[in-house]
Amino acid sequence: MNSEQWSQDVAGLVADALRDARLIAPETFERAQAIVAEEIWVRLNLGDYPPRDPK
Repeated sequence: MNSEQWSQDVAGLVADALRDARLIAPETFERAQAIVAEEIWVRLNLGDYPPRDPK
C-alpha cells in the first residue's frame, strides 16, 4: 500500500470517528475525509512525523 492510499484509509477512519461523535455532519463526511487525507499525505511526504516518546 502506498502512502496516498494509506492516508485515504486512515482519513476515512478519522472522518468516521468525527461523524460518530457528531463533530461533523454526515453530509460533510466526504469533504472532511479528503481534507484529512491530504494533510496526512503531505506530512508523510515531508517527513513531518509526530514526536516519539523516548521511553
